[in-house]
Amino acid sequence: MDLKCKKLDCKFNNKYSCMAKDMKVNKSLNCITYEKSDNLDEGQMQDVSKTMFTKIPKYHPYRHIKSLNVHCDANCLFNKLHKCMSNGITVANENKCAKCYTFAKK
Repeated sequence: MDLKCKKLDCKFNNKYSCMAKDMKVNKSLNCITYEKSDNLDEGQMQDVSKTMFTKIPKYHPYRHIKSLNVHCDANCLFNKLHKCMSNGITVANENKCAKCYTFAKK
């Protein structure tokens, strides 16, 4: 599974890739694994909304982990007994929350 995240101030975010060993998504699609970082590096401070047409953002290489456990409480097509069965997840920065954008209603 590959975890992409646009919540750049999260301590698990490394250039748009989530480095958490486990992840939890609640019924409201919020990533409750999110923890605000105290020390942001240059890769986490990228604001691609201002430079998307002039500068290529720095992305972490694809990270596939077979043993990654994503606990999910959402009513989602990929939720099988509270475990996400998607090949990958994208978490976006929405209204100060980290939201799962891979959600597909059952």
